[in-house]
Amino acid sequence: MTRSPRLVGAVAAPALAAVLALTLSSCDTAQAGAAATVGDRRISVAEVQDGYRDIVSVVGPDQQITQTQILNLLILEPYLMRAASAEGRGVSDQDAKLDLQSTANGKPVDISSAGLKVWKASMANSALQSDQQSDPAKLQAAYQQIGVQLKKDRVHVNPRYGGKLDYTTFNILPETPDWLVTKAPAASATPVPGATPTP
Repeated sequence: MTRSPRLVGAVAAPALAAVLALTLSSCDTAQAGAAATVGDRRISVAEVQDGYRDIVSVVGPDQQITQTQILNLLILEPYLMRAASAEGRGVSDQDAKLDLQSTANGKPVDISSAGLKVWKASMANSALQSDQQSDPAKLQAAYQQIGVQLKKDRVHVNPRYGGKLDYTTFNILPETPDWLVTKAPAASATPVPGATPTP
């Protein structure tokens, strides 16, 4: 029996609508169109792209900056800023703009809000690490506290940028699709021809 295209379409359309409804309802509205969510904070794909464009225009394409690195700094920015401020090493918008201009060899830099956040996060991290020589335990404690807070706030990364945030190293780990994960074969109860029996 051959079904007419109209009948197949009439049957398939409701099924497709149900699948789409289930798929879309599984996405939190805060996560839709987001590069990442951190607690209630949403980092949009546009922010990542703006930050990427701005930073690459300052440091140059030879630095091989990735959008995932930009997202990483946008995720960490408020935590690094608080930690640096707590050590008396806070970074203001003006500090970041002056540093950007210096890096651009004195040329004026037109930077987005996202680009400024990325630069401030990098500066705050550098400020924290500059104390590592005198007191590495203090730096480790600051990073551990950031990790605890990030874990509490729960970071969700869009698979376009990676799998998840490692709360210890703060790296965005690569996505590992389910179909790439291999499981060890189950032990066979059937003897394998030619196998040496174990004593």
